[in-house]
Amino acid sequence: MARSPIATAVRKRPPYFWWLMAHALALCFCSLSWILTTYIFENPELPKNYALLKKIGQAPVPQPFTVLKAPMGESLRPEQIYRQYAMYAMPDRDSKRNKLNTRLLRSYLQGYKETVKPIYIEGAYRILQIRPLTDADIVSPGFVIRAQSLVQPGKDHPVGPYPVIIEYIFPCENKAAFTWFKPGDLLRIQKIPDCVAMLHVAHLGTTDEPIVNLTVTPIAYSEYKIGESRVMSIAPPKMVNLNARMPLFPPTVPKTSP
Repeated sequence: MARSPIATAVRKRPPYFWWLMAHALALCFCSLSWILTTYIFENPELPKNYALLKKIGQAPVPQPFTVLKAPMGESLRPEQIYRQYAMYAMPDRDSKRNKLNTRLLRSYLQGYKETVKPIYIEGAYRILQIRPLTDADIVSPGFVIRAQSLVQPGKDHPVGPYPVIIEYIFPCENKAAFTWFKPGDLLRIQKIPDCVAMLHVAHLGTTDEPIVNLTVTPIAYSEYKIGESRVMSIAPPKMVNLNARMPLFPPTVPKTSP
């Protein structure tokens, strides 16, 4: 019986052909595995990547910095925050805002080991809302405060609300601590000792008159004094949920906004 052209071609191949083919496939598999592994470890902010890293015990967790050991980074007051981030409210800036938020979250998880430094906030903020954190939030346990910045536009003008809102995450074990804050209370945030860094940037209002909405959290952990007698301990969060929604509060415009 005459052999088919394909069978004849296979018989003419040298003995080492399949050996070379096996090694080539093994090399391709190793290269693909290395690329995928690198991608997963370098992008822990993606929920699927983080879940896989958690299964193998390699998921990054926020680092327990002290005030003196906190990473270097710029600090921004409400006016500077607005100048830098109000422009991200424009529809054509969506991709840039998403990239910024990805970098902020990735750096937070990785303990700012890469080139991206933390961006700290400062200023005075009036409390609008408070609620406990749950397992459905980005971190837990603890509580989160929604507050609006207060700015004095000039020497001859009174201090008033400014279009910068913060969601201040307090990771802590004390379940009663959130009751120590009340709407209307004033928060004064300084780079030292608070070390409050940005996690997420969003916007409220309109593209013509945007309100910058920041999710922030301390990255240096110590005692936080409330009033004259109350003290709570801020600690690294025990749980991180990357499937959580940010911002943490419904996107409503405060009545006190200009």
